[in-house]
Amino acid sequence: MATVKLGLTDLPATVLVAKAQGLWNMLTAHAATFPAPVPSLAEFRAEINALAAANAAVDANGGKSDHLAKRTAVEAVRAAIKSLGGYVQAASGGNESKILLSGFEVVKRGGSIGELAPPQQLSSRITNREGRVSFRWKGDRGAEVYHVFMSTTNSPFTWELIGATTKCRFHADSLGPATLYWFAVSAVGAAGESSKSEPLLARAA
Repeated sequence: MATVKLGLTDLPATVLVAKAQGLWNMLTAHAATFPAPVPSLAEFRAEINALAAANAAVDANGGKSDHLAKRTAVEAVRAAIKSLGGYVQAASGGNESKILLSGFEVVKRGGSIGELAPPQQLSSRITNREGRVSFRWKGDRGAEVYHVFMSTTNSPFTWELIGATTKCRFHADSLGPATLYWFAVSAVGAAGESSKSEPLLARAA
């Protein structure tokens, strides 16, 4: 099974705009393969435009409010790309050709080191951003990417893939304020995908 590569590490804001635009172009061109992206392409378009405008404002003026708006716009676009990565992973079923149609790259596989154990020690972190749950976990040296799942109930769990990340941490955004959610993480490596971690119950800020 192929895995979506987010490719967000150390991207400057101007390069982030170009990357986001490329993803938007490909997802638009292949709407039949990816009919219901999250966020929607209209929402993603608005976030890209906001970041492009914020970059221009910083270049022209560079005031404190301009820099704040740019940081906010960068965070919004990065969160959107993470969410879209999770959607593409689910919609593609791990098919490499379909993933590439979305504009995302795929994680390159190394040699197999055996079956991965599920991530351990999930713990939530305090955040002041309304509607956000931040959490982290202990990584596995054989993991190339982690899949993040969310459920709004535990009787039974109804897991939905909401993102993919190469880090051992994740921000889940746009949730109901002061609402409880369950989260789980799986590790993906050359040998395949692990089972899900023990669920983490966390309340959105």
